[in-house]
Amino acid sequence: MSMEFDIHTHSSQGSACSRMSVEDLVQAACKKGLSGICITDHDYCWDPGNLAKLHNESGVQVYSGVELSTPVGEILVYGVHQPLLYLREDLSKLTLRVEELGGVMVAAHPFRMDFGVSTLSREERGLEPIDIEELCRRSVFSFVNTLEIFNGRSSWREILAAQKAAAILGKKGTGGSDAHSTLSVGSCVTVFDYPVLNEAQLVSQLRKGSFYAKKKEETQNVLGM
Repeated sequence: MSMEFDIHTHSSQGSACSRMSVEDLVQAACKKGLSGICITDHDYCWDPGNLAKLHNESGVQVYSGVELSTPVGEILVYGVHQPLLYLREDLSKLTLRVEELGGVMVAAHPFRMDFGVSTLSREERGLEPIDIEELCRRSVFSFVNTLEIFNGRSSWREILAAQKAAAILGKKGTGGSDAHSTLSVGSCVTVFDYPVLNEAQLVSQLRKGSFYAKKKEETQNVLGM
């Protein structure tokens, strides 16, 4: 049985930029037939007990992560339920702490600042082509376990670059909608190879690479694919 999780979402309770409540987020996940979601609010930690209640009420697995703002870009952290904000300026210490707690780190939309939404290519705008191999040398990739390759708010050029980078780095990339409204929930997902019955199993498969990312068919036009 395919288990599709949207592992990059935002609620209005934890992210000021989001327009949907956590209740609306869970309801949208139900309607779209997702097995589960991870709420990855900006620099905000959810109480696992509150999320377990949402799971019991909806039938959809609801786990928490956090999207940390760091000097090398935004990083999604899963499987950690302790404050990490005090470590976000020191990636070495952050990585060590997440490892100690059995968590996993994913570079969120790693090339968002490199690829604009302009319909003109870099060449047409008089800019040098972006060298993906050069981008792969960025320090963020030495800290994270993997990177996000399908993001519901990313342009096609950005997604393609992330896919190429994952291949160069020898990593399996994740998928998540980065939803800030119910319309976007489930637009990109991570599909796990084995059943996920709890958060520990989800994190374990992320660490082992037992998953693949995909876009949902109904969002092809949105992503420009």
